[in-house]
Amino acid sequence: MKTFRILKSVAVVLMTLLIINSCDTIEQPKEAGDAGQTLLKLLPTDFNLVALNAVTTSQTGIMLEVRRDVHNEAALNSTTNAKLTFSQAALDKYNTDNEMSLIPLPATLGTISPAPGADGSINLAFGPGEFTKAILVTIPNATKFDFTKQYGFAYVLSFVDGEGKLSEGSSTEIVVQVLVKNKFDGLYEVTAKSPMVDVANAALTGYYPFIYELQTSGESSVKCLDKTVWGDYMHPILNGTSASGYGSFGLEVFFDASGKIIDVKNTWGNPPSNTRMPAIDPSGINKWNPTTRNIDFKYWMKQPSVVTAAPNIRVYFDETWTYKGSR
Repeated sequence: MKTFRILKSVAVVLMTLLIINSCDTIEQPKEAGDAGQTLLKLLPTDFNLVALNAVTTSQTGIMLEVRRDVHNEAALNSTTNAKLTFSQAALDKYNTDNEMSLIPLPATLGTISPAPGADGSINLAFGPGEFTKAILVTIPNATKFDFTKQYGFAYVLSFVDGEGKLSEGSSTEIVVQVLVKNKFDGLYEVTAKSPMVDVANAALTGYYPFIYELQTSGESSVKCLDKTVWGDYMHPILNGTSASGYGSFGLEVFFDASGKIIDVKNTWGNPPSNTRMPAIDPSGINKWNPTTRNIDFKYWMKQPSVVTAAPNIRVYFDETWTYKGSR
């Protein structure tokens, strides 16, 4: 009986410890990343383009937003102070990485709201109930822009005070480019004048029609963003019957004053690691029509890593880009 009582006592102790440990495990807080905290994040996350019309009337665009995500009502009713610090170093790095030459927009061409301080930084005070702060740029007369220059800003987001942290899923730096749309900018429907041909893979054929968004990248240049399939600087194609695309291959097209296409580059690098590069086929019309605003463009995709014999042409394109309106 004594042995039984001892065993029974041990069992009770063990059961008690198990219950205590189980309760401790349930009640012990877990690592939950950003959960339960006030978060600040940039929108977009790292880059934004403000494209304005070339008009003499005032225009206002959203450069960026800072969003406050809160975890409960008490946090929503609190205040949070943040700061966007102008960073020349971040702007210089972006210029180097992207072969750009952005300089801060002169105050004579536009103003920012909330107004920056003497050092170019912007203070943001989130009051009770506020989720978002928008940074706006107002351009009174876009025709005064110097098209030989590229304007932009770079900011770093930080907390000033208040409970919270910067979101781990969002960059703390953002670059904003401010430019005026050139006459080639807009939405275009792309159709084929003759079939697309890939000499390296006959299963890859043309995907037509699709919509290109031609985005101003300079006084007489545009980057071509596919709006139909990829939502990126790509050219959609078909692989059999399935939508596909050539990775790291996109178009930046350059025109002269008359609208003739004089150069084309790859938006993913010149050349990118896969060696895919666009090139003008001189046998085409290769011009923007000032009356219809349509573009006829005949060009190649060269890929020396696949087609090793000069002139390294892998894909033949012959297209009409029909203007559909402004973007």
